[in-house]
Amino acid sequence: MKKIPQDILGNIAILKFPRRTLWFVKKFRALQFLREHKKVTTVVEKIGSFSGRLRVLKTKYLVGVKTTIVNYRENGCEFEFDINGSYFSPRLSNERKVIADEVVRLVGKKKRVRILVMFAGVAPYSITIAKKLKKSEGSAIIFSNELNREANFFAAKNIKLNKLENDISIIPGDAKKIYKKVDCKFDIILMPRPNLKDTFLESALALSKRGSVIFYHGFGTRESVLGEIDRDVGGRIGRVSIRKAGDIGVNKYRWQAVFRVK
Repeated sequence: MKKIPQDILGNIAILKFPRRTLWFVKKFRALQFLREHKKVTTVVEKIGSFSGRLRVLKTKYLVGVKTTIVNYRENGCEFEFDINGSYFSPRLSNERKVIADEVVRLVGKKKRVRILVMFAGVAPYSITIAKKLKKSEGSAIIFSNELNREANFFAAKNIKLNKLENDISIIPGDAKKIYKKVDCKFDIILMPRPNLKDTFLESALALSKRGSVIFYHGFGTRESVLGEIDRDVGGRIGRVSIRKAGDIGVNKYRWQAVFRVK
Protein backbone atom coordinates (compact mmCIF):
# COMPACT_ATOMS: atom_id res chain seq x y z
CA MET A 1 0.00 0.00 0.00
CA LYS A 2 1.40 3.39 -1.03
CA LYS A 3 2.62 5.56 1.83
CA ILE A 4 0.60 8.74 2.46
CA PRO A 5 2.56 12.01 2.88
CA GLN A 6 2.37 12.97 6.54
CA ASP A 7 3.49 15.37 9.26
CA ILE A 8 3.27 14.41 12.92
CA LEU A 9 3.00 17.30 15.37
CA GLY A 10 2.90 15.72 18.80
CA ASN A 11 -0.67 14.57 19.32
CA ILE A 12 -1.88 15.46 15.80
CA ALA A 13 -1.03 13.78 12.49
CA ILE A 14 -1.65 15.64 9.22
CA LEU A 15 -2.17 13.37 6.20
CA LYS A 16 -2.24 14.42 2.56
CA PHE A 17 -4.24 12.24 0.16
CA PRO A 18 -4.19 12.19 -3.65
CA ARG A 19 -7.02 14.06 -5.33
CA ARG A 20 -10.25 12.09 -5.78
CA THR A 21 -9.48 9.72 -2.91
CA LEU A 22 -12.81 8.39 -1.63
CA TRP A 23 -13.93 9.56 1.81
CA PHE A 24 -14.28 6.05 3.30
CA VAL A 25 -10.71 5.27 2.11
CA LYS A 26 -9.42 8.36 3.92
CA LYS A 27 -11.23 7.34 7.11
CA PHE A 28 -9.90 3.78 6.88
CA ARG A 29 -6.31 4.92 6.35
CA ALA A 30 -6.64 7.49 9.15
CA LEU A 31 -7.90 4.82 11.60
CA GLN A 32 -5.06 2.55 10.55
CA PHE A 33 -2.57 5.38 11.13
CA LEU A 34 -4.05 6.06 14.56
CA ARG A 35 -3.63 2.40 15.58
CA GLU A 36 -0.01 2.34 14.39
CA HIS A 37 1.05 5.57 16.14
CA LYS A 38 0.22 5.33 19.84
CA LYS A 39 1.22 8.92 20.70
CA VAL A 40 -1.07 10.37 18.04
CA THR A 41 -4.62 11.02 19.25
CA THR A 42 -5.99 13.06 16.32
CA VAL A 43 -5.71 12.59 12.55
CA VAL A 44 -6.64 15.35 10.12
CA GLU A 45 -6.41 15.78 6.36
CA LYS A 46 -4.48 18.59 4.73
CA ILE A 47 -6.91 20.21 2.29
CA GLY A 48 -4.90 23.26 1.29
CA SER A 49 -1.35 24.63 1.36
CA PHE A 50 -0.13 27.38 3.66
CA SER A 51 -1.71 30.46 2.15
CA GLY A 52 -2.37 34.15 2.65
CA ARG A 53 -0.29 36.77 4.37
CA LEU A 54 -0.45 34.84 7.64
CA ARG A 55 0.52 31.46 6.08
CA VAL A 56 -2.45 29.62 7.57
CA LEU A 57 -3.00 25.91 6.88
CA LYS A 58 -6.37 24.32 6.07
CA THR A 59 -7.19 20.90 7.51
CA LYS A 60 -10.24 18.66 7.89
CA TYR A 61 -10.92 16.36 10.84
CA LEU A 62 -10.80 12.61 10.13
CA VAL A 63 -10.61 10.50 13.29
CA GLY A 64 -9.66 10.58 16.97
CA VAL A 65 -10.02 13.43 19.46
CA LYS A 66 -11.63 16.38 17.70
CA THR A 67 -9.10 19.15 18.28
CA THR A 68 -6.76 21.41 16.33
CA ILE A 69 -4.56 22.27 19.33
CA VAL A 70 -1.10 20.72 19.14
CA ASN A 71 1.19 19.78 22.02
CA TYR A 72 4.61 19.34 20.46
CA ARG A 73 8.26 19.01 21.50
CA GLU A 74 11.44 19.62 19.54
CA ASN A 75 15.03 20.51 20.40
CA GLY A 76 14.23 20.26 24.11
CA CYS A 77 11.44 22.86 23.84
CA GLU A 78 7.67 22.61 24.31
CA PHE A 79 5.09 24.23 22.03
CA GLU A 80 1.33 24.62 21.92
CA PHE A 81 -0.59 26.10 18.98
CA ASP A 82 -3.58 25.73 16.66
CA ILE A 83 -2.64 24.03 13.38
CA ASN A 84 -5.31 26.02 11.53
CA GLY A 85 -4.38 29.38 13.00
CA SER A 86 -0.58 29.59 13.09
CA TYR A 87 2.21 28.63 10.70
CA PHE A 88 4.47 25.86 11.95
CA SER A 89 6.52 23.30 10.03
CA PRO A 90 8.07 20.34 11.89
CA ARG A 91 10.28 19.84 8.83
CA LEU A 92 12.23 22.94 9.87
CA SER A 93 13.14 21.47 13.25
CA ASN A 94 16.75 20.77 12.28
CA GLU A 95 17.03 24.15 10.55
CA ARG A 96 15.97 25.86 13.76
CA LYS A 97 18.60 23.88 15.67
CA VAL A 98 21.33 24.73 13.14
CA ILE A 99 20.55 28.45 13.22
CA ALA A 100 20.24 28.48 17.02
CA ASP A 101 23.69 26.89 17.28
CA GLU A 102 25.10 29.52 14.90
CA VAL A 103 23.54 32.33 16.93
CA VAL A 104 24.90 30.94 20.21
CA ARG A 105 28.36 30.78 18.60
CA LEU A 106 28.05 34.41 17.50
CA VAL A 107 26.97 35.52 20.97
CA GLY A 108 29.92 33.70 22.53
CA LYS A 109 30.67 35.12 25.96
CA LYS A 110 29.04 38.48 25.30
CA LYS A 111 26.24 39.61 27.59
CA ARG A 112 22.82 41.05 26.75
CA VAL A 113 23.22 40.79 22.99
CA ARG A 114 20.11 42.16 21.26
CA ILE A 115 18.46 39.62 18.94
CA LEU A 116 15.42 40.21 16.75
CA VAL A 117 13.40 37.35 15.22
CA MET A 118 11.12 38.61 12.44
CA PHE A 119 8.18 36.48 11.23
CA ALA A 120 8.52 34.64 14.53
CA GLY A 121 5.24 32.72 14.53
CA VAL A 122 4.62 30.84 17.78
CA ALA A 123 8.27 31.59 18.72
CA PRO A 124 10.15 28.36 17.85
CA TYR A 125 13.35 30.18 16.83
CA SER A 126 13.22 32.58 19.78
CA ILE A 127 12.63 29.80 22.30
CA THR A 128 15.22 27.41 20.83
CA ILE A 129 17.87 30.14 20.91
CA ALA A 130 16.96 31.26 24.43
CA LYS A 131 17.11 27.67 25.72
CA LYS A 132 20.52 27.09 24.18
CA LEU A 133 21.86 30.38 25.54
CA LYS A 134 20.88 29.23 29.04
CA LYS A 135 23.57 26.57 28.71
CA SER A 136 26.22 28.95 27.29
CA GLU A 137 28.45 31.64 28.74
CA GLY A 138 26.70 34.45 26.89
CA SER A 139 23.27 36.02 27.21
CA ALA A 140 20.81 37.90 25.04
CA ILE A 141 17.59 39.87 25.03
CA ILE A 142 15.38 38.34 22.34
CA PHE A 143 12.54 40.19 20.62
CA SER A 144 9.96 38.07 18.80
CA ASN A 145 7.99 39.85 16.04
CA GLU A 146 4.88 38.41 14.37
CA LEU A 147 1.89 39.88 12.52
CA ASN A 148 -0.55 37.03 13.29
CA ARG A 149 -2.41 37.78 16.54
CA GLU A 150 -3.23 34.14 17.21
CA ALA A 151 0.41 33.16 16.73
CA ASN A 152 1.42 35.88 19.22
CA PHE A 153 -1.13 34.51 21.70
CA PHE A 154 0.46 31.06 21.52
CA ALA A 155 3.97 32.53 21.46
CA ALA A 156 3.25 34.11 24.85
CA LYS A 157 1.97 30.75 26.14
CA ASN A 158 5.04 28.96 24.79
CA ILE A 159 7.45 31.46 26.31
CA LYS A 160 5.79 30.89 29.69
CA LEU A 161 5.66 27.12 29.12
CA ASN A 162 9.44 27.08 28.63
CA LYS A 163 10.05 29.48 31.56
CA LEU A 164 11.63 32.16 29.40
CA GLU A 165 9.56 35.21 30.39
CA ASN A 166 12.73 37.12 31.36
CA ASP A 167 14.50 36.30 28.10
CA ILE A 168 11.98 36.93 25.31
CA SER A 169 9.70 39.89 24.58
CA ILE A 170 6.95 39.90 21.95
CA ILE A 171 6.66 42.76 19.45
CA PRO A 172 3.31 42.26 17.69
CA GLY A 173 2.50 43.74 14.30
CA ASP A 174 3.92 44.40 10.85
CA ALA A 175 7.66 43.76 10.44
CA LYS A 176 7.95 47.06 8.56
CA LYS A 177 6.78 48.97 11.65
CA ILE A 178 9.07 47.43 14.28
CA TYR A 179 11.17 50.61 14.28
CA LYS A 180 8.18 52.47 15.78
CA LYS A 181 8.09 50.12 18.78
CA VAL A 182 11.75 49.85 19.75
CA ASP A 183 14.42 52.41 20.53
CA CYS A 184 17.45 50.24 19.79
CA LYS A 185 19.41 48.58 17.01
CA PHE A 186 19.95 44.83 16.98
CA ASP A 187 23.18 42.82 16.97
CA ILE A 188 21.60 39.77 15.30
CA ILE A 189 18.47 39.63 13.14
CA LEU A 190 16.76 36.43 12.01
CA MET A 191 14.47 36.55 8.98
CA PRO A 192 12.71 33.15 8.61
CA ARG A 193 10.37 34.91 6.19
CA PRO A 194 7.55 33.38 4.17
CA ASN A 195 7.83 33.05 0.40
CA LEU A 196 6.59 36.56 -0.38
CA LYS A 197 7.51 39.07 -3.05
CA ASP A 198 8.77 41.58 -0.47
CA THR A 199 12.20 40.68 0.92
CA PHE A 200 11.87 42.98 3.99
CA LEU A 201 15.64 43.46 3.77
CA GLU A 202 15.36 47.25 3.90
CA SER A 203 13.36 46.94 7.13
CA ALA A 204 15.99 44.64 8.66
CA LEU A 205 18.80 46.96 7.61
CA ALA A 206 17.05 49.94 9.25
CA LEU A 207 17.09 47.98 12.54
CA SER A 208 20.78 47.08 12.19
CA LYS A 209 24.04 48.79 12.97
CA ARG A 210 27.57 48.37 11.73
CA GLY A 211 28.63 44.80 12.48
CA SER A 212 25.11 43.42 12.87
CA VAL A 213 24.62 39.90 11.47
CA ILE A 214 21.48 39.09 9.46
CA PHE A 215 20.15 35.58 8.74
CA TYR A 216 17.91 35.78 5.67
CA HIS A 217 15.60 33.12 4.19
CA GLY A 218 15.19 33.33 0.42
CA PHE A 219 13.37 31.08 -2.05
CA GLY A 220 14.04 29.84 -5.58
CA THR A 221 17.53 29.34 -6.98
CA ARG A 222 20.83 30.30 -5.40
CA GLU A 223 21.32 32.93 -8.08
CA SER A 224 17.87 34.46 -7.61
CA VAL A 225 18.32 34.77 -3.84
CA LEU A 226 21.77 36.35 -4.20
CA GLY A 227 20.27 38.66 -6.82
CA GLU A 228 17.48 39.93 -4.57
CA ILE A 229 19.94 40.53 -1.73
CA ASP A 230 22.23 42.49 -4.04
CA ARG A 231 19.25 44.45 -5.41
CA ASP A 232 17.91 45.48 -2.00
CA VAL A 233 20.99 45.88 0.21
CA GLY A 234 24.01 45.37 -2.04
CA GLY A 235 26.91 47.65 -1.19
CA ARG A 236 25.78 48.00 2.41
CA ILE A 237 26.70 44.48 3.53
CA GLY A 238 29.78 42.27 3.51
CA ARG A 239 30.32 38.86 1.93
CA VAL A 240 27.22 36.66 1.74
CA SER A 241 27.44 33.06 2.96
CA ILE A 242 24.61 30.95 1.53
CA ARG A 243 23.45 27.34 1.86
CA LYS A 244 20.40 25.20 1.04
CA ALA A 245 17.90 24.97 3.89
CA GLY A 246 15.26 22.66 2.38
CA ASP A 247 13.30 22.22 -0.84
CA ILE A 248 9.98 23.90 -1.71
CA GLY A 249 9.37 22.34 -5.13
CA VAL A 250 11.03 20.89 -8.21
CA ASN A 251 14.49 22.48 -8.46
CA LYS A 252 13.37 25.22 -6.06
CA TYR A 253 14.83 25.57 -2.59
CA ARG A 254 14.79 27.53 0.62
CA TRP A 255 18.15 29.24 1.09
CA GLN A 256 19.77 30.51 4.26
CA ALA A 257 21.95 33.54 3.59
CA VAL A 258 24.07 35.13 6.31
CA PHE A 259 25.86 38.47 6.04
CA ARG A 260 27.24 41.28 8.16
CA VAL A 261 26.24 44.93 7.87
CA LYS A 262 29.05 47.30 6.93
